[in-house]
Amino acid sequence: MKNVSSQNLKYGLVDHLATGVLAFSVFLFRWVPLKGVVFFSKIVGILTFYLYKKHRERVIGNLSLAFGNEKDSKEIRRLTKEIFYHFTLTPLETIYLIANGIPFDRFILKIKIEGKEHLDAALARGKGVIALGAHLGSFTLLGTRLAVEGYPFNLIINVGRLRKLWGRLAYYQGIVGQQTIPLKPVSASIKKSLNCLHRNEILYIIADEQQRRGGLPVPFFGQVAYTPPGPAIFSLKTGAPILPMFVLRDGELNRTLVIKSPLQFERAEDERKDIERLTNQFTKVIEETVRQYPSQWAWLNRRWKLPRSKGEL
Repeated sequence: MKNVSSQNLKYGLVDHLATGVLAFSVFLFRWVPLKGVVFFSKIVGILTFYLYKKHRERVIGNLSLAFGNEKDSKEIRRLTKEIFYHFTLTPLETIYLIANGIPFDRFILKIKIEGKEHLDAALARGKGVIALGAHLGSFTLLGTRLAVEGYPFNLIINVGRLRKLWGRLAYYQGIVGQQTIPLKPVSASIKKSLNCLHRNEILYIIADEQQRRGGLPVPFFGQVAYTPPGPAIFSLKTGAPILPMFVLRDGELNRTLVIKSPLQFERAEDERKDIERLTNQFTKVIEETVRQYPSQWAWLNRRWKLPRSKGEL
């Protein structure tokens, strides 16, 4: 009991500290140009690469596992340095967006959109849209870009123990029309997700993390990866199409929101097999996109780790 109390106190202090850092950073970033954010990300990325051996080796190991003989050690090391830069840039972009989101033409409207016709056609069906995302590129900017275009946008987030920090982020997201759905409690999260699809809105689900409980084993870069089946389950239950969406970086300052055509899928009589097949299908799309932009994906993720056993905490 004592350990639980001390742990709660620890996370409470971290939560308050992180929220304070966010508030200060938002104030600071009002005076920093985007070029400055990019430059700072490069410096921090390089330092992280050289100073954090454990994380460097994890990224190199994941790249070696995924690409096998496709890339030599020199290319993988170069790619690892780029990955740390992009990994650092992502949260700093989020802060920059909060600080410079309004007026919209200052930053967010500079993100180009490709494939908007796919989204409009899917919403015209009236069953909502599942936006399939990944920890790729400027993924945290996706919701704001669509929200300022007038699309009703909802995203599922894992609040965890940093409730004050996530509450502050949800406040900023709400300013531009985004609605956040906490992952827990699960029953409430499912209900809210289904409701937003029934209202013909967009539900954003990031589905490229290893799911330690309830994940389905599907191929990812030729290896078994336990994958969250959420997009498949919601799609099969509501009829909402799955549209892969990624905000990709082109150089240092240019970004494009790419909306791909909806996944084509024919149902069979076995619902479980349908879920497995559709999960396999959308995972393949994520893999293909990561192969195109390998330095922009978060390779720190333990994507191929085995799931927890039922008795494991």
